[in-house]
Amino acid sequence: MVVISVSISAKELREFDEVARKLGFTSRSDAVRSALHKFVSLSKLVEGSEGEGFYLVSLAYEKKKKHQVADIIHKHSEMIKSSLHSHFNDRCVEQIIAVGEYSKLRSFTEELSSLKDVRYSISIV
Repeated sequence: MVVISVSISAKELREFDEVARKLGFTSRSDAVRSALHKFVSLSKLVEGSEGEGFYLVSLAYEKKKKHQVADIIHKHSEMIKSSLHSHFNDRCVEQIIAVGEYSKLRSFTEELSSLKDVRYSISIV
């Protein structure tokens, strides 16, 4: 493994250590590695890198949007490996595992994010 050195403010270090502790990291190095992995994976999704990615997409939306969301999910079904639909506080909630080329993942998430009143997040694995 390569050892690196980073200069940050004392405040940034305190905040980082606090977040790492809350997330259950037992070492600063593990937390930094995890943060770097997420940073690189997110940049691949955003910048249009080639290759494949593995993502967990979380959605929350009003029931009236279910047909629009379902249409997008079916349109991109070739990369959907698993999907779970449930309800929380009168809203539909979807957890979707998607694997595919970054360009297709971008298209999928852009279509979902374009729907009004659909909240989503992407976890990069």
